[in-house]
Amino acid sequence: MSDTLLFAFALLPLTLGADWLVRGASGLAQRFGVSPLVVGLTVVAFGTSAPELVVSAIASLEGQPDVAVGNIMGSTAANVGLIVGVGALIRPIEVHRRVIVRETPLVIIVLSLVMVLSLNDAVGRLDGFILVSGWALYLFFLLRWERVGLFRRAGRAQDPDDPDAPPPGGGTDPEATAAAAPGVWWSLVRIGLGLPCLTYGATWLLEGAEGIARSLAVPEAVIAATMIAVGTSLPELASTLVAAFRRMGDIAIGNVIGSNVFNLGLVLGTSALVRPLVLHPSIVVGYVLPALAFSVILIPLALHRGTVQRWEGGLLLLLYLAYIVLVWLFN
Repeated sequence: MSDTLLFAFALLPLTLGADWLVRGASGLAQRFGVSPLVVGLTVVAFGTSAPELVVSAIASLEGQPDVAVGNIMGSTAANVGLIVGVGALIRPIEVHRRVIVRETPLVIIVLSLVMVLSLNDAVGRLDGFILVSGWALYLFFLLRWERVGLFRRAGRAQDPDDPDAPPPGGGTDPEATAAAAPGVWWSLVRIGLGLPCLTYGATWLLEGAEGIARSLAVPEAVIAATMIAVGTSLPELASTLVAAFRRMGDIAIGNVIGSNVFNLGLVLGTSALVRPLVLHPSIVVGYVLPALAFSVILIPLALHRGTVQRWEGGLLLLLYLAYIVLVWLFN
């Protein structure tokens, strides 16, 4: 009971810390007139992926590779199945075509690369360096494309019959957005408060999850891929739901896809740099392949009419629930 209470309590500082980090980082980004899509792919994605980064890095440092990998892959599956599914059920999510034809295949390529790197049953420090370097290169080109206005030119036209829809180019005027952004110092305060909350919340979450795994006599990787993955994905869920309510599809999908890129590049790479991760074939089959499958499924659903419809969201959610049941039954 005490482990369950600790696990549940840890979600509070973990979620609050991510929220403050996202708000602070988004405020700084708005000051520079960054487009909503790029904010979703970078700032919001980084902030909402911070719990996965801290949890997996600490797990790797403490010699728990199954927890680190299970959390990363479980979060990648949850981002698509749970978060996009629930978001689309609430309101159909419009999808920026460039995200689907470029960022989503990138997630699939990285997942395939992870399987290749794990052929020797481990993701070593050199592999981690390759993943982090690839993520940094992706971030460099993303910001460069933003600088030349590629994403703004690709924005959707406003629907005259929908007064709540965002205007062309993602719904922002750079000067108006910068003027409405919070002060720089207030943004820095939020970031400063968010980081320690994330660290303590992640530590308590891991302690509670370890106790639950011992009491239920199940592998730690199962707890990591389900309970911890959903817990660390709560910031993505919250920000995606808010974006869906406000008809900000670019931020909603950008956050999900960007979070997956961050998880597989920065989070997995950093965890391997901290300590090489042992990857047994059962981990690859049970957690890496499902994450790859969810990423592949998202492409045709999102390209259909450029929107993830409610029924498609329901399908994703059902597939994710089936994945959770299978993980618990066969481990």
